[in-house]
Amino acid sequence: MMPYRANPGLLVALIASLVAIAGLFLASAIQTGDGVTVSEVHFRGASGAQMRALLFRPRAATSAKPAPAILAVHGYLNSAEMQANFATEYARRGYVVLAPDQRGHGGSDPVAFADGFGGPDALAYLHSLPFVDRRNIGLEGHSMGGWTVLSAAKAMPDGYRSLVLEGSSVGAPFAPEGARAFPKNLLVVFGTRDEFGGFMWGSESPLATSAVKKLRNLFGTTEPVVPGRLYGRIADGNARMLLTPAVTHAWLHQSSAGITPALDWFGRTLDGGRALDVTDQVWPWREAGNFVALMAVPLLIAGLIAASATFFVKRSAPKQNPAPSPSVARPIAKLVAIALLPALLFIPACMATEALLGQNALFRQTFTNQFAGWALLSALLSLFMLRRKGGGLGMREVPHALALAAIILLPAYVLVLGADQLLHVNPSWWFITIRPISLERARDFLLYAPFFVASCLCSLQLVQAASPLDVGSMGGAVARAMAALAGGFVLFLIAQYGVLAATGHLLLPGEGLRVISAIGFAVFLAFVGLFGAVSQRSHGSVVPGALVSGLFVTWLLVATQPIGV
Repeated sequence: MMPYRANPGLLVALIASLVAIAGLFLASAIQTGDGVTVSEVHFRGASGAQMRALLFRPRAATSAKPAPAILAVHGYLNSAEMQANFATEYARRGYVVLAPDQRGHGGSDPVAFADGFGGPDALAYLHSLPFVDRRNIGLEGHSMGGWTVLSAAKAMPDGYRSLVLEGSSVGAPFAPEGARAFPKNLLVVFGTRDEFGGFMWGSESPLATSAVKKLRNLFGTTEPVVPGRLYGRIADGNARMLLTPAVTHAWLHQSSAGITPALDWFGRTLDGGRALDVTDQVWPWREAGNFVALMAVPLLIAGLIAASATFFVKRSAPKQNPAPSPSVARPIAKLVAIALLPALLFIPACMATEALLGQNALFRQTFTNQFAGWALLSALLSLFMLRRKGGGLGMREVPHALALAAIILLPAYVLVLGADQLLHVNPSWWFITIRPISLERARDFLLYAPFFVASCLCSLQLVQAASPLDVGSMGGAVARAMAALAGGFVLFLIAQYGVLAATGHLLLPGEGLRVISAIGFAVFLAFVGLFGAVSQRSHGSVVPGALVSGLFVTWLLVATQPIGV
């Protein structure tokens, strides 16, 4: 009898799936610690639109003994899960927490920006819960979530006691104008390295936020606001405080720089919370569990790509590439060009696509439109370079590889869906989240997938032509593919944030949203490099990995980007 030999790819996939499950269970255990129940709720607003939210309910919150509550809202291009670090700590301290998806985001009905971003409806729903003390409600929002809670405060001026703005502002263009009496008991946390300083507060921000006129008017002073000083009186409802930690915009919901001040402020302005030191925080463990899962899911997919060569494809013999020449300068130069050009084109391509397409009823996701435009341009550029080298795309393999890609992604999707529905956690790190695709967004997936599949197919074939992934070790091939696809974005981000650290402004001022989005693409493209290298080594072709990559990137984007029409 022939001895049984385990399939290495299946073994990697099995271990990765177990690691992902362990990470997700850790994240769930942390956010449900101390007797907190986390559930997904749905409710209809005044206009009839349905909204989705995560509800964190402490065990002590009952109809007989209502608890104080907090409405916690995420920013633009995010979803309710982005407030889960805040919500975990609020709930541990006895607050009921409602973290909604803004309108047009996550599982809430389109369109984005409608009905005060959904803030008034979310606050009304929070008021309807019998276990909530309606006299003790706080509002907290990050970025555009700040405008959401300001809209809620404006709609229900007697429906809250205090408000926290994290990386957000009052006034134009979307929020009610702040004044000495509005909003009540306000804490502003705005980082000195915020990418949106000029947009949120004025040209002197973020380094000199305390001196801008809009903030001085809000605080009722003609002098620069002193960070950390309490202005007004909490008992009178006109308290004001500014804090300016040395962090970037998105990092506020990923660090104690944003979470600790909010815990302290609500502890001072709301009654009935559990006495717990503000530095006693467990959310990093929740984040660690989600991060482990985020790293494990691509490994699960890569393992299945390798395993599928045994079960579904008769593996062709690896191509006999000529031995590399003593000088490696030429292949390195090619890989550098492959890495840099798409990164340099990212902002211009997104801007051009926005100008051409804007928002329309067919392509409804404004930022996914921009990313798809960049993907198409990158695909055309890669195809041009590939044709000059005499290479092809392997289109004959596409129909079979497409079916194979769907089979490979199915276990990962089931894992993510199960964690989302049963545990209310997702594989994630920071704002990079793998969420299931709602039925509302399924049509968007089908529309955008061809753009990202084409981009991944062309770019991986170009990498293979420039520096064959069959040559050398598996680790070396993965490293080359990752560097070629994600390295340009890494350098782009180093340049942007290096200038931000030195001057308080990005290298491209006014492009904060796209620069932050580039962080996600650096991660996504590293995954694409992994899948392509494994595919070439196991199947003798990058095509299966390219189709897996294109569908995976489309999944990640479509599930999280807002619907604007």
